[in-house]
Amino acid sequence: MTNKIDTRFPFTPFPIGWYWVEFSENIKKGKLYSKKWMGRETVFWRGDDGEVCLAKAICPHLGANLAPERGGKLRDGCLVCPFHGFAYNSKGQCVNTPTGPLSTSVQLETYPIFETGGVIFAYWHPAQTEPDWCVPELDPRDWSRFMYTAQEIRTHPQETSENGVDITHLPYVHGYSEVESLGAIHVDGRLLQNKFKLTRQIGPTANLSIKLNVRATVSMWGVGFSMIEPVMESAGLYIRQLALCTPIDEEKVNFVMAIQMKDIEKPNALFPGLGLMPKRILNALLLRLFFKVYLTDISQDFEIWENKKYLTYPRLSTSESAIIQFRRYCEQFYAVPD
Repeated sequence: MTNKIDTRFPFTPFPIGWYWVEFSENIKKGKLYSKKWMGRETVFWRGDDGEVCLAKAICPHLGANLAPERGGKLRDGCLVCPFHGFAYNSKGQCVNTPTGPLSTSVQLETYPIFETGGVIFAYWHPAQTEPDWCVPELDPRDWSRFMYTAQEIRTHPQETSENGVDITHLPYVHGYSEVESLGAIHVDGRLLQNKFKLTRQIGPTANLSIKLNVRATVSMWGVGFSMIEPVMESAGLYIRQLALCTPIDEEKVNFVMAIQMKDIEKPNALFPGLGLMPKRILNALLLRLFFKVYLTDISQDFEIWENKKYLTYPRLSTSESAIIQFRRYCEQFYAVPD
């Protein structure tokens, strides 16, 4: 097969970093879940202590598969192996061995978890080292709940993240106008930020449309986490979008698109008469509208991502230096061989 991912990208499909696992509301106490994450079969659950555990779905006793589809189950908040009944708590520690005391300690292979603002992330490092950095807190105060969806795409997280600095594609692919950088790329350790402005027209016709003058900040923490914050100051409209790209295996990623917003402050500035609507209904409708716009825009990149080849030495114009800066920033997320 000539179109495998390893012929398209000169780096590992599993960069170091924090990656999406699930939204908090979807993990219920007393239920065991499984998924392929970073090329590994994993299980995850919420223990009686409220903590989420993500672990490799292999029992360290004799290698049984711990997925619920293979007989793994929860009992009293602990994961129980279907083979010999070994039980593991939400820290991955073996707390019960029906076969009797063990000569060595038994511990699941677990991944560090960070839960914030209704989103659960886990840290991946090929050497299983502990993280010395984290994605930001997602303070839920004054923000709506997230609306979200996901799409499996045949690409790499560095490719999806690169769009956050490639503003020259915005007019051509997405139809934005008046796109302009608001300064140089800012890099501070694991954080990269890019700021720009644009004009976006939404609506069925020119007469029935809303013209959005947007100032946006893209913030990345690694290649799996991008946060886009569009602001329309004239209307007092603040939006937070997440683009979370998590490798499933060597070829595919799970690309999560999520959005939340604050209550609009000046609705009539967005469109005359909007302020007459009940506030709760108006904000719910706007959230759905902007979610649809977000999905429409970002889905225009899917076909390109799935079929492009990464060029180590691209032929760039002088206005595209941000791409080189971004790629240098990404180098820190690839382990250097000993």
